[in-house]
Amino acid sequence: MNQLSFLNTSISQEAKRKSEKLMSRYKILDAIIESKKMDLEPRLTQNPEPGESQRGNQFYSSVENMAMTEFEIEEYVRTKRKLHLVYESLKPIQQHIWEDRYILGKRDVDVYNDLQVTDKTYYRVKREMVAIVAEAFGFINNVGENDRNLTVKAT
Repeated sequence: MNQLSFLNTSISQEAKRKSEKLMSRYKILDAIIESKKMDLEPRLTQNPEPGESQRGNQFYSSVENMAMTEFEIEEYVRTKRKLHLVYESLKPIQQHIWEDRYILGKRDVDVYNDLQVTDKTYYRVKREMVAIVAEAFGFINNVGENDRNLTVKAT
C-alpha cells in the first residue's frame, strides 16, 4: 500500500469538482471506451451522412478523424487506469464512500449512516479521498511551504 505523507486536504472548489466528476465517471469509463472503439470499426451499411464530395468547402479527413478518436480512447484508458490505481490504494472506508456516494449516487447522510460513523469523521475521510484523486490528476496547484502546515498524513 502506498503511503501519502503530508497530503494537502484543503483543495480549491474547482479541484474538488473535477475530482468528484472523475470519481462519478469511474464505472462508466469502460462503456465510453468501448463505444469509441465501435466508432472506429468500419461500417458495412450506407452512411446517411454526406460524403466527402458533398461537404462543400469544409476540410475533412477520415484518417485524421480516426487518429483523433484513437487519441481520445488512449486518454480514457489512461484515466481509467489511474482511477483504478487510486481506488485500489484507498482505505476500505474510502472505497465504500466512493462506491455509495459517487457510483450509486446516495446522499452523504445515507452513506455515513450506513457506515455508522459520525458526520465529522465521514467528511474528513471523504475530504482525504477527494484530495488523493485531485493530487493524482494534478488538479492541486503547488502551494507554498506556509500552506503545508494544513496537511494531514493519509495512510
